Amino acid sequence: MITSHKVLAAALLVLGLHSPLGAAASKEEGHAPDPEHARLVAARKAANELPDVLAAEQQSKADRAMAHKALADYKIARKKSASSEEAYHKAFEAGLAKIDEGATAIQEKERAAFRERMLKARVAKKVGKKSGPKAAEPEEEPAEPEEKTSPQN
Repeated sequence: MITSHKVLAAALLVLGLHSPLGAAASKEEGHAPDPEHARLVAARKAANELPDVLAAEQQSKADRAMAHKALADYKIARKKSASSEEAYHKAFEAGLAKIDEGATAIQEKERAAFRERMLKARVAKKVGKKSGPKAAEPEEEPAEPEEKTSPQN
């Protein structure tokens, strides 16, 4: 039975044998390395060995690692915050239902009305941007925003 490990080993063996042969063939064919490129490679190696460059590289690696850690911590904190916010809303809804059974229906009705007003305002804003400057529209008194309900109310 041929396993993937055997196939991989055979492929590496074949590639390993051909790569030195290919390198030797290119030298024989007269492909001389570009002197400008060799000079650039040598300069890059020398520049990477300078103490200030080494220090800057180490600092860069440390900062990158800190950034990755901060991103991972942020994602974890965001998930935790979202789940605790969801738990709060569920507990608030349950508490509201215990105090006044009809209050949850009223709250849902108010939320639906608020969403509808915001949707209409968004559509009106998009239409206003397409039609031209706001000066062309008749001025209206802005509707007072509805206060967001909170457990303190």
